[in-house]
Amino acid sequence: MNITIPKLVIAILLLLIPALILYRLDRRFLRMASIVIARLTITLIVLTACLYYVFLWDKTWVNILWVLLTSGIATSVYCKRRWQKIPIYISMTVVTFVFGILVLLLIDASHLFSAPFFIPVMTMLQAEALFVCRRGITTYVLERRQHPELMEYLKGNGASKIEALRPFLTKAITRAFTPALSLLLLVGLVFMPSLLCGLLMGGFSPLQSVAFLAIMTSAALCSTMLTLVFTIYIYTRIS
Repeated sequence: MNITIPKLVIAILLLLIPALILYRLDRRFLRMASIVIARLTITLIVLTACLYYVFLWDKTWVNILWVLLTSGIATSVYCKRRWQKIPIYISMTVVTFVFGILVLLLIDASHLFSAPFFIPVMTMLQAEALFVCRRGITTYVLERRQHPELMEYLKGNGASKIEALRPFLTKAITRAFTPALSLLLLVGLVFMPSLLCGLLMGGFSPLQSVAFLAIMTSAALCSTMLTLVFTIYIYTRIS
């Protein structure tokens, strides 16, 4: 691909079409959308500048530090409450790092901690884990607060602590993964994932692209499930 500045400007000007429609229909929503797009633009500019130098240096410690910092920032922004942030960040960092290395080994990456491989794989795994785990831990906490008598009832009937927590954990996993599984049902039937489209546009063969997508999907589901379980475990221990 050879995307020049004039081509980029033409693509950005396409936003004038929805802007004009919103201007006629809902100016309040247009202002809100403009603020979001402005923030996104600033974020992309800063991100581009940072990634340029990270990829230019391509040092192992820099790449690992970048992943730790970006995941920490994302967790702080996306998770509003402290009881969400700490358990999710700790479990997400550990679990996704292990599965990220496994993915890189499976795809025969030339260097495990090379920026073009390590950063995208870790970012994709952590993004999925972050979104799912926030739903899961929130459901878990709300269920325990709304039904405290259930845990006491189960303990009173001889259940261990793990057995007493099972209904809450089951509810958390079910609600957290339902949207992700629903999205998987549409893959290949209604749309192609952006990851697959990016690989095809990057010149990878369809077979290699689908194989990589399968590896990433398997790793993401497994790592996210373990991340959620460890997140709830950490929360239970520190609460």
